[in-house]
Amino acid sequence: MLTSRASWILLLVSVGSLALGGCRLRRDAHNAPGKYQEGVSAQCNNGYAVADGPYRYENNQWGSGKAQGPFEQCLLKREVNGKQERGWTWSFPGTDSTVFSYPEIIFGWKPWTGGRTTHPSLPTRVGDFAKLTLVYEVESQITGSYNLAPEVWVTNRRIQNGEAAPKSITAEVMFWVDSGGIAQPGGALVASPVVGGETYELWVQNGANGSGASEASWRLISFKWQKPMLKGTIDIPAFMRVLVDQGLVDPAHYISTVEFGNEVTGGTGTTWVKHFEVQTQ
Repeated sequence: MLTSRASWILLLVSVGSLALGGCRLRRDAHNAPGKYQEGVSAQCNNGYAVADGPYRYENNQWGSGKAQGPFEQCLLKREVNGKQERGWTWSFPGTDSTVFSYPEIIFGWKPWTGGRTTHPSLPTRVGDFAKLTLVYEVESQITGSYNLAPEVWVTNRRIQNGEAAPKSITAEVMFWVDSGGIAQPGGALVASPVVGGETYELWVQNGANGSGASEASWRLISFKWQKPMLKGTIDIPAFMRVLVDQGLVDPAHYISTVEFGNEVTGGTGTTWVKHFEVQTQ
């Protein structure tokens, strides 16, 4: 996971220190890292996860060991017009192009954590999907370097319940719907395919690996949007067909999970998820 391009610049509110992870914060302030409006609750422990139907929200701080000073990242929850909303907030000093964290939503079986799949439709063979559509809308206020990048992990075997298996990963396919700062996809720009009538940048990096994953490597593939899309629909099989045609993904391998989050490479931000849905068939 890597992360580029200026987007929304905010007037920063001075960031106070967070209380211990899991407490309920009640502060009279705007929705910025470290300050919360009445009724907003925060869970700040690394790895904290909560289920919401077939989706799992995770406070994923996988690269936080590279932090250049005290940092904070929390999952958030609030009620708006009688409806519960979830999101996340972060504050990381400095910048690092190899990513500090990825607060996220998980649908399916995540090869990095294992356990039981959140939905029986995943994993499924790449070439077998009739429908795998991501529908989303977010409200973000960010200063610094980041992306908003849904992604899928592709594995060489089907596991619906079991231990973590990062060595099964053969590809990571990211959809850069927004980005800012120094963030840019890993590897090199190799093509500009047209999918559904829109043109995207296609970036590829062979031999990618993550923090603590010395025994695992995979092909990192990124489709980058030409303009920010904080609300939209992604027809995942349509993009996968492009990759299969170019020999970048094996159609006999499996889409293991659909994930959705911000890769943080520095600065502060808050994202509220207004709508999130994965449609399968």
